[in-house]
Amino acid sequence: MKKDVWREAVAACADPKRAEKQLELLRQVGATSELNSAGPEGAAVLVALLGGSQALSEALVAHPEWLPMLLDVESLKVPRSARGLQRSVGNVVAGALRKKDYATALARVRMFKQQEIMRIAARDLARLGSFSEITMELSDLADACLGYVYRICWQQLVERFGQPYHQDPSGSWQPTAFCIIGLGKLGGQELNYSSDVDVIFVYEGEGSVFRQKPAGTETAGRGINNHQFFRYLAETFVGEVGRLTPEGMLYRIDLRLRPEGSAGPLARSLESYENYYWEYGQPWERLMLTKARLIAGDAALANDFMEMIQPFRYPRSFTSQALEEVVSMKVRLETEVVRAGELDRNVKLGRGGIREIEFLVQSQQVLRAGAQPFLAHHQTLGALSKLAQYGVLSEDQANALSEAYVFLREVEHRLQMENNLQTHTIPSERRARERLARLMGFETLKEFEAVLDKHRRFVRSSYAQFLKIESENNSSALPDFDREDAEWKKLFTNCSFRDAEKALRLARAFVHGPGFGHVHPRTEKNARQMLVRLLDLCPRRDRLDPDHGKRFPDGEPGAKRLSDPDRVLARLDTFITAYGSRALLFETWAANPMLFELLVLLIDRSEFLAETAIRTPDLLDSLEESGQLLRCKTTEQTLKELQHGRSDPDQRLWLRRYHQTEIMRIGLRDILGLAEEEQCLSELSALAEACLEYALEVVWETHGGGPLPLAVVGLGKLGGAEIDYGSDLDVILVADDKARDMAKLQRVAAAFVEMVSGQTELGSTFKMDLRLRPDGEKGLLVNPVRACEEYYRNRAQLWEIQALSRCRFVAGNRELGERFERTVTAMCDFSKPASAAVAARTSNWKQEIARMRLRIEKERTPHGKDHLAIKTGTGGLVDAEFVAQTLALEHGWHEPNTLRVLERAREEGALERADADVLIDNFRKLRRVACILRRWSYEGETELPDDPAPMYRVAVRCGFTRTEDFLEAVARYRRNIRTVYNKVFGL
Repeated sequence: MKKDVWREAVAACADPKRAEKQLELLRQVGATSELNSAGPEGAAVLVALLGGSQALSEALVAHPEWLPMLLDVESLKVPRSARGLQRSVGNVVAGALRKKDYATALARVRMFKQQEIMRIAARDLARLGSFSEITMELSDLADACLGYVYRICWQQLVERFGQPYHQDPSGSWQPTAFCIIGLGKLGGQELNYSSDVDVIFVYEGEGSVFRQKPAGTETAGRGINNHQFFRYLAETFVGEVGRLTPEGMLYRIDLRLRPEGSAGPLARSLESYENYYWEYGQPWERLMLTKARLIAGDAALANDFMEMIQPFRYPRSFTSQALEEVVSMKVRLETEVVRAGELDRNVKLGRGGIREIEFLVQSQQVLRAGAQPFLAHHQTLGALSKLAQYGVLSEDQANALSEAYVFLREVEHRLQMENNLQTHTIPSERRARERLARLMGFETLKEFEAVLDKHRRFVRSSYAQFLKIESENNSSALPDFDREDAEWKKLFTNCSFRDAEKALRLARAFVHGPGFGHVHPRTEKNARQMLVRLLDLCPRRDRLDPDHGKRFPDGEPGAKRLSDPDRVLARLDTFITAYGSRALLFETWAANPMLFELLVLLIDRSEFLAETAIRTPDLLDSLEESGQLLRCKTTEQTLKELQHGRSDPDQRLWLRRYHQTEIMRIGLRDILGLAEEEQCLSELSALAEACLEYALEVVWETHGGGPLPLAVVGLGKLGGAEIDYGSDLDVILVADDKARDMAKLQRVAAAFVEMVSGQTELGSTFKMDLRLRPDGEKGLLVNPVRACEEYYRNRAQLWEIQALSRCRFVAGNRELGERFERTVTAMCDFSKPASAAVAARTSNWKQEIARMRLRIEKERTPHGKDHLAIKTGTGGLVDAEFVAQTLALEHGWHEPNTLRVLERAREEGALERADADVLIDNFRKLRRVACILRRWSYEGETELPDDPAPMYRVAVRCGFTRTEDFLEAVARYRRNIRTVYNKVFGL
């Protein structure tokens, strides 16, 4: 061992004596060579772990083979993704599952969990990861492990009993779906080191278990019924997860949050849950369900469950009696804590503890999210941000509560890490408290306890404050319209209106109506209250100094700072005129003020969506009231909804009408921060796929129907499931080689393209681009698979092969589409020369791709506007896409999604971790800018505006307060992307 290195590391850790003792034990079990090779960073990480946890120290001595993982500091600096953890645990159990050796598979899952906990704790104690990263990794690890235990248990029971089925409304037997819903810290992705995991089990419907799929007329057999099967499944799952074995235990399962608690059945049908919550649901169950999240099983069923509980957990209105019941929960909670005698030392249940923050957040969500759905969020920190974002908390208060939450949770982590026990109590012994203070980064116990006391006092005061209901928004402070024009103009100027005279004229019309005739006093009162809300969203000149240079998170709509107040007020006037009934509209807004705010933000963030709202003013209300804004839809769910319109006489118009509604829904989710950008792109892609599938079904039916010998293959952003606002759909249409009537298929293809791309009174659904087919615009619309393969192998250019690397079946005949995908995968595997024999591939193919990128940069970027061209310009999005496509070709990865290729390159070492992190982070940020830009007009813009005024508006929509900061950030993203691009291509 390098004595100086280890001496310094040990001296700096929280418990030097323990660390020294554990190092000696590691030497005794043969780890001397690994310890000798450690550098200063690796030594610091290891002694942080040894000094911070007796339980983990003992585990490492028992498994010294884990030591290299802890000394690889560069890897420890990067959190593992959920996908990476799932892939790793899948690799660990794959061999045993192939042999149906379930006991070995489960043992390997348990060992994998112990090793990963060691890695995460090392990152945590060495301060290599933030609190949010650590809790997310702990939660992702639980998801991965529980997911595989579920799969193993399911497989065992299906082999033993058969598959559960239920009858659909037509009487046909369908496989019955099942899912596991996480609650509490697991549901909130806020798991700690020794958490119980709270779950409930949901199955689709009652029925019977069959060895083979039953015929439509078959009745229930002699086997077990669905309820018995799923009860056995839940029992088996709980038993395996909680089993204590030589490899350790996975998690303690807590099932007490299920309906009827310990007395209730372990698993229930979706209908049974619905009946229970609506008949017997308690206020505490509303709060509990704010954390509900799919952990394992069928995603569509989980979405149905979430949709079912939505109006229960977030009721549209709360009676005073219900509010009193929620408040009484707080009183009972304190009573329990007082009995426990730990008011001053329990960081979870004591006064000013973690539970009070969680209660405050969840109670405000339950009280308000029914009328203000954007407040719903399953994570405590995310929900605090939402509550500040929409004015329930002040920004300072939310920040202070967030800081307190992180501090208290980190204390909890260090308490639990020590002996792997579920404890929340600060020890009474002074030496133990001093050690805890050092683990928290304090030099003295006095400093630690002062900060702890500050956080707990603030939490307690905030907790007490929110037992009261806020008073109604006050509009009496507004000037009088009849006598105070100068005051109004001053106010509008202060609120960043460019034309105060016009703003005053529109404000008068807003309150008094366009003709200044008689307006009911109630309507006027409602209008003035809405005007106050509008002005509160405007950037105030008298408040600019505190925010000067401030930047909100990338693309964060929650800055709630209007980019163009003049335009918003003018478009509101147009909307009110289109709506018709002023009194009804203002009454609606007064009853649900966040609906008004939603419209204001929509107008400010998207001209395209604002025009849609003005043409169809009821659309906004119906989306908000139906809870659709909180839904995350898959292709299958979207297609199911589309099928409801099959009886519409104008199918093309129905498709466009549905598409318009969904674009509004997804755009609002984006604007309001209800979905991350990647989720929005995924939902836009799901919408595109469902529209293509539906249109093809309709067209094929009109041409006679029967087995469909045609598949739609997506390329570009459609292939990568990353469709953006206004994206064209790049597709290839392929036919079965045995198809007899190719002329008919050409007619079907033309009708299909017309249905999707043709103009209606509401515009077109999607623009389709088929120029990537064999022979481009000169070629046939539909080509047999064999003809496609012949073209791409022998006549295609390299850029066409590069485009094929993003191909994915999206609609039509799945077997045919996936066969074409397999053919393309072989052609695009440049890691195997024999199987990738395509004429376009040359020895310098990589350099050729780089030259192609340079040509795009020069030819598609307007002269003198490279700094505005965020897609095609230097360091633009195309740089990152070309890196991803080149790596996919080089390594033979068939992965059409850009980010997933880059993440895989990081995990498999095809890119250095630091370079991959830089590329992924800056690509995400630049793509977010592009998304916000394109959302404005839905025209597929790829360049920032040249004019300063619209540039400022884009900057504000992207979360910046100054154009200069925005442009500097965009330039930085692009420099970073180009740096990695140059490394990959050796430039």
